[in-house]
Amino acid sequence: MNQRTNHQPPVRILVCLVLGAIILTGPAGAADGRPFRVMGFGNSFYENSVPWFQPTLFATAGEKMEITTRIGPGWQIWMHMNTFYDNPANTRDVLASGEWDAVLIHHFGEHPLLKDNVRDSVWHNQKSWGEKRDVSDSAAASFIIEELLKARPNDGKVFLYTSWPGIPGAGDFLKRVADETKASLESKGVAREEVLKQVRERKLTLEEMRPLMESFDYAAGWLGKYEPNRETPHESKNFHSRDYAWQLMELLKERFPQLWQEGRLAQIPNGDVLLALDQKARAGQFPGITNIGFYSRDGGHLRAGLPRYTLAATTFAVMFRKHPQALDAAVYNNIENYKNENMLKLPGRIGSGYIHFPDCGELLEITPERKKVVDDTIWEVVKNHPYTQVK
Repeated sequence: MNQRTNHQPPVRILVCLVLGAIILTGPAGAADGRPFRVMGFGNSFYENSVPWFQPTLFATAGEKMEITTRIGPGWQIWMHMNTFYDNPANTRDVLASGEWDAVLIHHFGEHPLLKDNVRDSVWHNQKSWGEKRDVSDSAAASFIIEELLKARPNDGKVFLYTSWPGIPGAGDFLKRVADETKASLESKGVAREEVLKQVRERKLTLEEMRPLMESFDYAAGWLGKYEPNRETPHESKNFHSRDYAWQLMELLKERFPQLWQEGRLAQIPNGDVLLALDQKARAGQFPGITNIGFYSRDGGHLRAGLPRYTLAATTFAVMFRKHPQALDAAVYNNIENYKNENMLKLPGRIGSGYIHFPDCGELLEITPERKKVVDDTIWEVVKNHPYTQVK
């Protein structure tokens, strides 16, 4: 769906321009004082921000928020797009109600490519859809945006949540540990179901991860140039990079110029915030943290505590255009809160929510000194970033 371009009398044009300026400089919150309602689409990297904590966190800085999420393990944007066809009651119909002020879309490019990837299926063993679809990140994100704008053409907002590069070698190391665990359990005669369960839940310990953390060159991954492989898309290089994230934003700006001009399209620059924190850590300016590798749980997911608060505070800074210093991070600083029986008791969550607790690892404590570094760094990045719309 294209944004509305109908001609208007001069007076109405002037009013729209004034309102556009207000939107561009104002916060994301609903104007009538009701909660700002967000529908989030992503995978476990989005889960790492613990969106179900965010209404509680944001309320400590005076902002009302309600959230519903659609999260799948390893899901990319095209998979969420497919649910609008396969399960419209859970996606298309929800947005069509007009009750959601914004969508948050987490890009996790790998199979889909950045643009122009039209096909009738993705996996080699997947049944054909019977029609061709563009499953690229730009097309799939545009599809979801258009669905929002059908219901909220004048005030619907879009936030693109960025991923971050993983630690090279962590996946291979984890596989080796899993294979060793499986062999050890089988040699003891443990039942197959229990073997599979323990292997599935086996995560690297902090000490096992430490050498990988210490050697992690975050800048090399984040600042690498995106190299698409159209023959075997999953072998593309640097799809979790600034280059990829910024190119995607440019494509969305081209597709939705009015949305961009009115300040209703913005990026949540997690990758750039982590780069800035990595630089401060290496300069000895981040208490107790030598580089951003120590944020990592398993080479990809982030640890509970400070790392996950960082993602949430970045989201806050972009959504509400405020320095995150007023946030009380207590909800992120208690590992018990991450257990689903406790998380599900928090207010502001609409529908289901789930945290894969083994991915939380050992909590990295949020001290006042560390929080100040994180908050100030987020604001430095967000207010100077080309795609956050924070001026």
